[in-house]
Amino acid sequence: MTSGTAEIFYVDDSPDDLFLANYQMREGGFSFALKTFSTGIAAIMDMERRAARGEALPLMLVADYYMPITDGPELFRLIRANRQLASVLLASCSGGDDPHDRKAAEEAGADFILGKPLDLALCQQLISRREIA
Repeated sequence: MTSGTAEIFYVDDSPDDLFLANYQMREGGFSFALKTFSTGIAAIMDMERRAARGEALPLMLVADYYMPITDGPELFRLIRANRQLASVLLASCSGGDDPHDRKAAEEAGADFILGKPLDLALCQQLISRREIA
């Protein structure tokens, strides 16, 4: 990835949600690249590898709240514990609206709480604010 291309990572264990995000990406004409993962561990390994090589990190990582093995909040804690990954915006994505889940995601380090299905146009707006700042 060139350093001038914004990138978003999307982590979700649902093949349907990943398919929909990739479909939106193909049809939407967004100014960022999207990389999808079915596990949080795969996403964090990719980011750690990039950090070790001095490569660009994604501007944002969006993770499903409810996933087996490593759920969204746990993934956020792992990312926030690594100072090399501190610049990455984190967003929790869920189809539910439980206030306890929202609070848990925020306490784990989420910068944003998003609904499902993932809205890539909203993600574009969020990273555009970051690029301007």
